[in-house]
Amino acid sequence: MHSAKHGIRRCWTHVCFVGLLFLGLTACANLQAQRVNTDLVPVNVIGVQHMGPNFNVSEFYIDNAGGGNIPRTGGGGGNICCAALPEKWRPGMTAVVRWSVGDWSHENRAEIEAENYTSIKSGGLFKATVPIEKYDEPGRLYVHFFPGGKVRVISSNLGVLHPDYPIPYGPRDDATATVGVPVQELFTKEELLQKRTGATQ
Repeated sequence: MHSAKHGIRRCWTHVCFVGLLFLGLTACANLQAQRVNTDLVPVNVIGVQHMGPNFNVSEFYIDNAGGGNIPRTGGGGGNICCAALPEKWRPGMTAVVRWSVGDWSHENRAEIEAENYTSIKSGGLFKATVPIEKYDEPGRLYVHFFPGGKVRVISSNLGVLHPDYPIPYGPRDDATATVGVPVQELFTKEELLQKRTGATQ
């Protein structure tokens, strides 16, 4: 994806949804097969953004699992199978997260209703290697996006609105989050070729 405009438009179409669903179901099938000889457990990926109502995450990836649009309201977007987690957490576990941000602070509603998204600007494309925080048992894999190109990855069986969930819902900064590196493309040509041939990352 080269612009927030294109990403937003794609992620609001049936084509984008079907493409992401196919990617997720394929990953799930592969992960289920791998469980024969490993301790990996397939888990759903859910994206949550804390940047506020002027921003959305138009697409994101965690390793080889892709998520869809995370809306300006904050979360619930990108709920798609699958990533894979060990049954027991181990120190040093990380994931590569890539994401693109859409900036709606200058939106022109009349243009948008006419499917003209030129008023939506790119808030940046980012990539980060992120620690997977300690868990007692594998649950849904939550990817939290914060202002300033920052991200955290948490596995939990609690919903994000549960009072015991470790990150409060809503706009906020987080000093413990990993800072992403700005990139020109979410995937290089070499990485896209690897993805097509089934190589990891």
